[in-house]
Amino acid sequence: MKKLHPLSLIFLALWFSSAAVFVLRLEWLGIALLLAFLCNLLYFGFSGKTWLRPVVRMLPLFLSVLLIQALFVKKGSLVWGRGWYGIYSAGLQGGVAFGLRLLILFFSARLLLKLDYEDFDAAFHAVQLPEELGFMVFYTIHVLPWAGDRISHNRQLLRLRGVELRELPWRQKLRIYQRISLSLLADLLSRSSVQAIALELRGFRSGGQRTRLHKRSFSWRDALALAFIAAFTAAFFIF
Repeated sequence: MKKLHPLSLIFLALWFSSAAVFVLRLEWLGIALLLAFLCNLLYFGFSGKTWLRPVVRMLPLFLSVLLIQALFVKKGSLVWGRGWYGIYSAGLQGGVAFGLRLLILFFSARLLLKLDYEDFDAAFHAVQLPEELGFMVFYTIHVLPWAGDRISHNRQLLRLRGVELRELPWRQKLRIYQRISLSLLADLLSRSSVQAIALELRGFRSGGQRTRLHKRSFSWRDALALAFIAAFTAAFFIF
């Protein structure tokens, strides 16, 4: 997987994300999740700390949606209970499908987040798309993880000052989060301004053909990965 062209990795991430959104059957969602997991495993290797911590953080959301779906969707056959607390098959399937989609999107995002700007530039150059578009996509994808890190940093600073957010009333929590949001927005604008100046200094919009230190070319691994995905797509529409 490390030898794949960046364009192939972007295509795989988009394919997995599309499957998470448009596929309805649980068995095909399970297959898409397995493929996304294997791609991440081959590309990044296995690290319990890196893999389990985000999944554990998503468990409350997954269990909440599963509980809501199970209690309030009264379609399909009765699985357990009766009356208002009866759990039906359609509700269970909806909750499980949400969890599978969430995990597929998580693994797809991991593929994109490991690509740096040179990878996006090589991918967009391979399909003759503007370099500006590649930078915009790269910058947008990496804004959310950066914002998450900044929020975690601010919360850690609050803990070092002896401020426990869980013990504060809601009104004080809202005030603190409001200040964190304003600080985050100011940092984002400052960071964007620095990036714009750096691009201008590099002659980002200057004319002429560009040169690249590391050139990426397609290989048989890219053809094999795309053929594999095409085969599963055809099987999905046939069966």
